[in-house]
Amino acid sequence: MSSIKTPVSSRTFWIFWISGFVIWMLAMFIASGWDLEWSQAQANPKLLFGKVVAWGGEWPSWLLVVFCVTTIVLAHRRPDSRFKALMPLALSVVLLAVIEPLLITQTLKFFWGRVRFRDLGADFSGFTPFYVPAGPGAGKSFPSGHVGMACVSLAVAFFVTRTCSYKAAIVAWILVLSYGLSVAWGRILAGAHYLTDCLFSIGLSLLLAAWLVRVIAKNEEPPS
Repeated sequence: MSSIKTPVSSRTFWIFWISGFVIWMLAMFIASGWDLEWSQAQANPKLLFGKVVAWGGEWPSWLLVVFCVTTIVLAHRRPDSRFKALMPLALSVVLLAVIEPLLITQTLKFFWGRVRFRDLGADFSGFTPFYVPAGPGAGKSFPSGHVGMACVSLAVAFFVTRTCSYKAAIVAWILVLSYGLSVAWGRILAGAHYLTDCLFSIGLSLLLAAWLVRVIAKNEEPPS
């Protein structure tokens, strides 16, 4: 298998990162125009898929976080073990889980106050676009915690892209994106989130994961 070679330069990385940020913001505002219509057409809290995602959609990522915490502990206790090689991945996953779904998402949920689609009035009163905060206590729709937690696995895809073969990277991205998008779809079907709630969590997680893996993996590399 051919391995992915030297990581991209700092300049190239930041060009892609900033471009990704701009595309994310544009996508958010474009999607905002479809938020209410999309949920009206797709949301059905009775569907089994939405219920399954609500109950267990975060569990694969929680198991990943537990594995990574265990890896960090074992690597510190046994620095000569194979767990040492997984330290950059483990640190990236744990830090992403703390920063995005825990700190950023939960803080925004409390202060932003967006009303969930399923909690709107019969005439859809109470709906606000994502960029208009309703204030604390109004609701907890924005952003999606389930999607944010599912997207913790994006750190794995970036790590595999940096360290493994092209085939392994493709498989990792297919699995991770399929998982994250499935959770997002389930939350929209359940009426728990709008399209922009999910898109915010996906975009922010992508940007943070890319940055964390680059910084941590670089710091863990032996000096040349």
